[in-house]
Amino acid sequence: MPLPSRQEVRGYQVFARHDKEPALKHVGEVQADNDSDAVIFAHTLYDERRWQEMIVVPQAAIVTLIRAE
Repeated sequence: MPLPSRQEVRGYQVFARHDKEPALKHVGEVQADNDSDAVIFAHTLYDERRWQEMIVVPQAAIVTLIRAE
C-alpha cells in the first residue's frame, strides 16, 4: 500500500503595517504546507500588535532585483 504524499513545506515572508504607517514592513517569516496554514501561523506568531494590515507572501513568489554578494 503506498504512503500518502506529504505536501512540501514552503517558506512565507510576513509583512504588516500599523494604521499610521504608510507602507508594509517585513515582520518575519513562517514555514507552512499551504497558504491557509501560513496565514494561521503568521497571525499566531506576529499578532502581538494591532496591525492595520498583514500579508503573507510565498518565498518562491519574490523576485530578487539586486542580491548582496
